[in-house]
Amino acid sequence: MPLLNEFSMPVFQIDGEPVEYEPGEKVLSAALRCGKIIPHYCYHPGMSVVATCRMCLVDVVDLGNGRPAPKLQTACSVDATEGMKIETLNEKVEEGRKLVNEFLLINHPLDCPICDQSGECTLQDYAFKYGSGKSEMDYSKRVNGWRDIGTFVALERNRCIQCSRCDRFTREITGTNEFGMFNRGHELAVDTYTDRPMTNKFQGNMADICPVGAITEKEFRFKRRVWKLKKNHSICTGCSTGCNVTIEHDRNEVFRLKPHENQSVNKWWLCDEGRLTYRKMNERKSRIHQPLGLIGENLEGISWEKAYGAIAERIRELKPLPQEVLALTDTHASNEELFLIQKLLKEGFSSENIFCPFPTWEQSESDFFINTLITTDKTPNRAGALALQIKGDQKNKKLKKVIEGELKVVFVLGNPFETELEFKEIIKRTQLVIHIGIFHNSWSEMADVVLPGQFYSEKEGTYTNKNQRVQSTEIAVKALRKTRPEWQIISELSQALGHKSSFESIPQVFNAMVQESKAFTGISFDKIGSFGIELTKNTKDPGKNVVPEMTAI
Repeated sequence: MPLLNEFSMPVFQIDGEPVEYEPGEKVLSAALRCGKIIPHYCYHPGMSVVATCRMCLVDVVDLGNGRPAPKLQTACSVDATEGMKIETLNEKVEEGRKLVNEFLLINHPLDCPICDQSGECTLQDYAFKYGSGKSEMDYSKRVNGWRDIGTFVALERNRCIQCSRCDRFTREITGTNEFGMFNRGHELAVDTYTDRPMTNKFQGNMADICPVGAITEKEFRFKRRVWKLKKNHSICTGCSTGCNVTIEHDRNEVFRLKPHENQSVNKWWLCDEGRLTYRKMNERKSRIHQPLGLIGENLEGISWEKAYGAIAERIRELKPLPQEVLALTDTHASNEELFLIQKLLKEGFSSENIFCPFPTWEQSESDFFINTLITTDKTPNRAGALALQIKGDQKNKKLKKVIEGELKVVFVLGNPFETELEFKEIIKRTQLVIHIGIFHNSWSEMADVVLPGQFYSEKEGTYTNKNQRVQSTEIAVKALRKTRPEWQIISELSQALGHKSSFESIPQVFNAMVQESKAFTGISFDKIGSFGIELTKNTKDPGKNVVPEMTAI
């Protein structure tokens, strides 16, 4: 008889405990969602069900009609039904798992000491938990060599257990069909078609979903044991998608970025270009290591106090009018940094001359596998700038008018106008240029004072992606000793100029921004959480407080 349902959804039982399921949902999916552990290799929630590995075997003692299933069933392919009773821990199931695991190990080499997957290998974990301590098989192992199969990944076919995750990924997710399974039975193997290397932009995901280390990232091979890596949740700032990532690091060095599941943004995936941004996190030579001041004709290292003092003194001498002050920022600045530099100009100089130049952008050529994940819009916080009513398009007539006018003070945050040299030549004539940035570039070379900032992996902050979702970063690695986060630099600079605003933390800045910016009304830093929060869905007055459309200004 069906269970008495006290739940909002239909219910079945796993090991005597009730589990809710959605109509049409598979047993394994419902079990995992409810925190029940059923081992599996081939199943992935983002791809089709194939039931090839057989590791998720369960004993259906009651199909919901009082009758048992005649044999063990694969939980990934069996539909959950009202009143169904399933056992996952009885002797019959344990024996089945043990045999399946032994079959999968027939050709698998004992590579654990040299395998990059060791420590996060599903086969390794299941062999210890469900496997037999002794093999009954006495056969020579199949041997296949190492192959370079793409720009980002390598293949060790000896380790493959034919779960077909990689094959399904290129067929169902990227749609590139570059990878497949060949032959049958003992000779079954995975490889690229016609021996050509893969060229799709999501190869790293194949290494992520491979449960056994058959496919590995070439960038990470033999770099560090995974159990030594510390992990921090963050977002990728490579483009306006804002993919959620896990920064994995050890001894203050970042070794890789892996996707962090967020169904509202990047699901389970991350593009290879985004993965490679970890290199910038480790860049030291081109970083600005300390505050710099123009002494004679050369920039020389000075203390923070001297830097702030020199700026304040020079501004008092210049006595700039509102139209003689300009702030330029790039779209890598966080919401808090944009808000504070805007606040500095408004309260300190009664000026609204703040611009966040970005390329003219008509329509994002983004796609989830070329419709959600990759976008040609490489401006990670463009939406944040628009939400704060900061003018953007670098062809903006007002911006040209301001730059071509009489300027006395220019604040530069980041690296705006990276390729627009004519604007830099005009601003070079300004009497005081203050550059707040991370890396040495043409702005730091022409500045009178340079203030060293920090990379997003070294500080907290929030960014607004192209879909107006506000997401946060957290500190993963220690910053260079004499650098400071940009929001702190702007806050301290404001105080040095005699302004009242003073902030001690990112949550404090964010909540102040919420009070002063209509687009952020109705949310707080605490509401952002791990998955972010959309601006337009959390305002007190959705009819008025709408973020501007992402179109060129």
